[in-house]
Amino acid sequence: KLIVLAGVAILVIASVGVYYWNPQETVSLSVDTLFKTTGSIAEVPSAITVADSNPFYPLIATPLAVHYDSEGNQVVIPLYVENFSSPSTAVTRAKDMIGRNVDLTIDGSKSPEEVSIDLATQYWDRSDAVLLIKDDQEGYNLGLVATPLASYMSIPVIVTDEVDGHVLSVLNKLGVKYYLVCGDITPSGEYLKFTDVNDIVNFTINLAEEKFGDINYVTLANPLDAWPPKVSEKRVVLSKSEEMRNSAILIGDFLNLVKSALLSPYVYNFTIPESYKYALVKLDIKNLEPIDQVEKFDDNLIIMGSFGYLRTYAYPGERDSQGNLKQDMLHFETVYYNQGGEELWFSILPTFMTLDSAKIEVTVTVEKLSNPYYPLIEKASTVAPYLTAYHKGILFAKPEFAFAANDNVTLDGKTLPGNTQPFLHPELIPAINKHVYEAIHVPLNKLLSRIREIDTLNQKMLRESYYREPLYIALVGGTTMLPQYYYRNPHSDPFEHPSAGGYGTNTPSDFIYGNIDPEIYSLKPYPEDYIENDLFSHYPVAENIVGRLTAWDVQDMSALIARTIFYHSIIDKLGDWKDKASFRVGAGTDMQKLPILTGIREISMKLSGGFVGSEEPMKWPSGEKYFLIKRVKNYLEEGGFEVSTAHRGAAGHKGYTNELLREIKKDNPILHSILVKRIKFRQGYQNIDSLKNFSWWSESLFGDSSSLVVGRELEENSNFILSDSHAIWFEKAYSDILLFELGIPFGTLLSRVLDVPLRSPLDQLGSDTVRKVSGMKMGPSVMLVEGCGAGKIDCVPSKTTLANAYLHAGVNAYISPTTLSAFYGALEPRPNFNGGVGFGIRGFLKAWYNWKFKGEYPTPTFNEYIFEYACKEMFEQNVSLGKALRDAKNAFLPAQFNDTYRWTPPLSVIGNLPREMTKNLQESMKTTSETDHRFPVEKYATIYQINLIGDPAFNPYEPCNEGK
Repeated sequence: KLIVLAGVAILVIASVGVYYWNPQETVSLSVDTLFKTTGSIAEVPSAITVADSNPFYPLIATPLAVHYDSEGNQVVIPLYVENFSSPSTAVTRAKDMIGRNVDLTIDGSKSPEEVSIDLATQYWDRSDAVLLIKDDQEGYNLGLVATPLASYMSIPVIVTDEVDGHVLSVLNKLGVKYYLVCGDITPSGEYLKFTDVNDIVNFTINLAEEKFGDINYVTLANPLDAWPPKVSEKRVVLSKSEEMRNSAILIGDFLNLVKSALLSPYVYNFTIPESYKYALVKLDIKNLEPIDQVEKFDDNLIIMGSFGYLRTYAYPGERDSQGNLKQDMLHFETVYYNQGGEELWFSILPTFMTLDSAKIEVTVTVEKLSNPYYPLIEKASTVAPYLTAYHKGILFAKPEFAFAANDNVTLDGKTLPGNTQPFLHPELIPAINKHVYEAIHVPLNKLLSRIREIDTLNQKMLRESYYREPLYIALVGGTTMLPQYYYRNPHSDPFEHPSAGGYGTNTPSDFIYGNIDPEIYSLKPYPEDYIENDLFSHYPVAENIVGRLTAWDVQDMSALIARTIFYHSIIDKLGDWKDKASFRVGAGTDMQKLPILTGIREISMKLSGGFVGSEEPMKWPSGEKYFLIKRVKNYLEEGGFEVSTAHRGAAGHKGYTNELLREIKKDNPILHSILVKRIKFRQGYQNIDSLKNFSWWSESLFGDSSSLVVGRELEENSNFILSDSHAIWFEKAYSDILLFELGIPFGTLLSRVLDVPLRSPLDQLGSDTVRKVSGMKMGPSVMLVEGCGAGKIDCVPSKTTLANAYLHAGVNAYISPTTLSAFYGALEPRPNFNGGVGFGIRGFLKAWYNWKFKGEYPTPTFNEYIFEYACKEMFEQNVSLGKALRDAKNAFLPAQFNDTYRWTPPLSVIGNLPREMTKNLQESMKTTSETDHRFPVEKYATIYQINLIGDPAFNPYEPCNEGK
């Protein structure tokens, strides 16, 4: 509660004022006077860098980095958080891009008290008040939420254990009369003590409205991420080094093919110590092959088992200070609850292009934690006050927001031992949804009611108010501290067939943070027709505008915020980069049901028990993506962009140079010469237009066709970046079936028709992986990525996600599905025979005629509809990216819910998935294809799976708007 003390004190907030107890008399200080209390800053540095070693440093620097005068005029400078012994290239690049000299550095050599006293003395002329924070966890929990007050009042933040003579003398010199106190600390004089977050929030609302008018920005954070669990004991439970044989196959290597078929994965087992109630398991795998082999061929190790499906290229690797790769490795960590004595396992399969074998090192360390709340992004909350104060908003942060399995998390009266998060323990989903609804959604609605002064019980009025005039809600932190809600997904179910690892279960989403009136969570198995609706609208609607700021660590988080705040000063230096856009489309995203071949697939599946074959459409050119490229190019050009596109092989990250092809060929010159020729022709191939392209013919026949593979170049040189390919949370795949089946005779045809479990690693060079993206130099771009799980950030280490890798590389906003995403892949009309079996000729000719003579294109579906709607709204109305995305998701279901499809919309999963995972996905698609051909669950999952990673208020440059 709000308590004002001078010895013993009582605060009464009423319409007339705030009352203080004073030893001589009771003094009434009007709210108006208190709110107009300010400080005067003598000088402002150009930019500030603080060490990441103490969570109080960013709080102390915040009112200096962003503050307001008595008239509400803003002063803002960059605030970076840096690890000085291992600085992130995201921070060093942000400093270079923004171009402001850092003339204030807090290097971690001084205590928070010393730093706060130094800053107050050096930069403030005077201050009527001070924000006093106790140097402990309780002080941080409260002080975090109160720090924006210091920015709004232009007063210093003092962090201390006590107000001793030294502190008091400094404050007296500044003329401090009033103290805002957070934590168990008692100054002498009149002071206002905050003991409850809700009261700080109410106080901030009153002050912000008095100073700025309407509030349109709320930040959610969790102070617990600055106080990770204590480690009381740790053990190395597995340590091994051995030579591993290659498991990859290429054409002509018949002996190796047989060996690979017989080669069992290298399997490792370990046991969690009995006494570890909360166990942090850390897996470290090093691939010790020569680093040049890794960089040339994208060699990697495949990991399966208790941790799901992983690869070493799902991690940035060990890098030097310049960002250059030194070591291929994977670090993965996750927390288990009540699993003492349980055995876990994982397997490793090497994927080398030319090596027969290489040495690897495996280490598993288990740490005993004091609690299960292990943050994915430690100290992320420390930069939330800076972001909030810049937007003149409200910061709402509580430890109670965090979720992890423990003794208090139960279902049907029973605890849920296992992994503490739903990705590897999907049975937790009903419990986490209950938690998000009750511990976060309900308090957030109360805050929104307070801001608009609407009765909390009048949910309908609250919904209508925010739908008309939405505000921004920024989530700062990882999904342990601010958990996502898991909406239903048709291809996985935590009740009937939970799926752990890979793509996970259900649909992780931030949608609920912007949705005021969702129907309550389900704690029981879903009926077949179950879909999550709203109370006061026909379809689910996001009233408010949500974005989540996430990153590798607090360093990258500070860089992301700085790039967003100083975006326009950055792009002014980038020349024509800001006027460029690109669209990349991967192979294997067209689908058909073909005569004869479809029958062979179905018969094969039945005869083999599902081992080969499928009842679903196969990857086969239909022209759907051919016309999608033209459509996307057209609307991006309407936005004023200069647009580049790349399809299939040409869209890859990079291609095989002639030198690399010679290395592949030398193992078996006769047979591999066939392979090399096919790679040269295919890696730069786009579509039928390539056949009339002289460059494709000349480079494929006589030159170096790797020059035709332009994916990385397009992304690094584009402001707006759109992509459509198969994906998983650590990889976007572009070559797919175009290359990965070239390792065996007739492999491509066999894969299309029978879906045989044979793969080569040839496609991985063209993929965007965490390892490759981490070394890119991106501009502050906007990315809209269609691909299963490419936007997943929940429950996995922050450095293993593609989304965070792109943010690390410099991207400002990233939008992509968090789980399995659907597309159609074909053109209509098709024959009304056996679910649309045919060659697709009529559909292609109709689409070609409409494009050529009418300027019309086939209608986009699922996520492509949302991407187009959002882009067009930004172009036409010059709104923020968050606002455009909210409106696009709200428009999707009314526009397309009643559209029907001939087959279950395929999934944009990567083609190199382990066979068992692919088979499970096919089984899930079979069960949904026998129901409503509108596929309602797929469509509902579409609006829930698309989340904005970045500042929701970010309004990027478009040539048609700011470029005029």
